[in-house]
Amino acid sequence: MRTIERLLVTASLSALMPTVIVAQGGGGRAVIPPPRHPARAALKAERQAQRNDSAPPLGEQALLQRRVRQAWAGAVRKQLNLGNEQMRMLNQTNVKYERQRAEIQRDERQARLGLKAAMEDTTAADQNARIEQQMNALVGAQRRRADLFENEQKELAGFLTPLQRARYSVLQERLAQQLQRLRQNQQQDAPAGPPPPENPPER
Repeated sequence: MRTIERLLVTASLSALMPTVIVAQGGGGRAVIPPPRHPARAALKAERQAQRNDSAPPLGEQALLQRRVRQAWAGAVRKQLNLGNEQMRMLNQTNVKYERQRAEIQRDERQARLGLKAAMEDTTAADQNARIEQQMNALVGAQRRRADLFENEQKELAGFLTPLQRARYSVLQERLAQQLQRLRQNQQQDAPAGPPPPENPPER
């Protein structure tokens, strides 16, 4: 495993394994600390490693994401103290709603890009209509997101306690943040295209 790969996986583990303290006795409550800025030192070391090692290609980025998800699944099982049957049902639910969540994220991203383009095109006669269309698409995507969360929670309530569902939501957010950091690193490390010629040939 490359140095950068080890660092990213280590950072993902530290980010996805928050300390959960449950007070003993009556009236106890779970205390879930707020997300820390994970792996600042690891990110610093990663930048140093990048100076000595080439950035991983797309295939290795996909491998890193898979390992982050595997580490996340292990954290979920441990933090929620799930049995085999609960873990099986959770995996099924996660696959089902993760696909829907990805579709909503895609539609929301397209709506934001369309809205930005419509706002910048000040010379278009139908600018207001285009802005209204993209705003409606954005609102619709956010409404679908809220409906998805509600439906997901109803399904999870069939085999998880409220405390387990709360912990699971925290871990879901941490997974999304970690995957976003991996995507950002991939974009930053992508090689730039060749520079344009200084004197392009005349046509």
